[in-house]
Amino acid sequence: MSDWGRYLKVSTLLVTATVPVSTMFARRYGSAAACRFGAGMAGTLGGQQALVGLALKRRVRASETDQVHLLNVAELITLSRGSAAAVLVGLSVSRIRERRGFAGWPGWSVLLYGSILCDWLDGPIARHLGTSEMGVLFDLESDSWLTLCAAGSAIAWGDLPVAVAGAPVLRYILMFSALGNTRYAELHVDEPGWVRPAGIVQMLLFVAALAPFGGRATWAAVRLLSPIQTPVQVAGLLFLQHRRTRG
Repeated sequence: MSDWGRYLKVSTLLVTATVPVSTMFARRYGSAAACRFGAGMAGTLGGQQALVGLALKRRVRASETDQVHLLNVAELITLSRGSAAAVLVGLSVSRIRERRGFAGWPGWSVLLYGSILCDWLDGPIARHLGTSEMGVLFDLESDSWLTLCAAGSAIAWGDLPVAVAGAPVLRYILMFSALGNTRYAELHVDEPGWVRPAGIVQMLLFVAALAPFGGRATWAAVRLLSPIQTPVQVAGLLFLQHRRTRG
């Protein structure tokens, strides 16, 4: 199979995963809700793979050969994180608001898969097979995209305030503004040690807000953490941007 053929096969596999999930929701919530869910999920995955294809094409142009970067196992697992983000988008646009019911479990389960299991799998595999610049890009951006989609879901059907999307959105604004003067590979060099724990806390907030079994204790913890975590995360991003521009 050619390099581009492998990319197309992966893209097709991810997008067609929309069909069985939409069918499951159609039986429970009706065809209209399932169609909205399917359109949101398929559109998100299609957009992701279009950007992946663009990144691969840019790499071909920048390299001395005409061969596409082969997607290894670790990168395939990383890209599957986009399926988790796509399910969350699909649920948000489906107008299904049943966090404690049938729809809540798939949404929460894929969030756990994307934010925890994927991280456990692709990291060790990448270290074993070797890491490329493309692999680093896919890992960072799929993680950021999942965070943004989780924030949107936490707002849409997790009852969190709109402000929790501030940090994920700000991250993209600052990244695109920095790319005018800095190569992507240099954006995350020498990041402070607190950056990863801060991201973990942010994701745990969304995981707790979307938990289908969350009770009073869970919601109390979410309400206590949310007004603290969001401004701290935003302040951290602004500090990193200030340090980057001074450097």
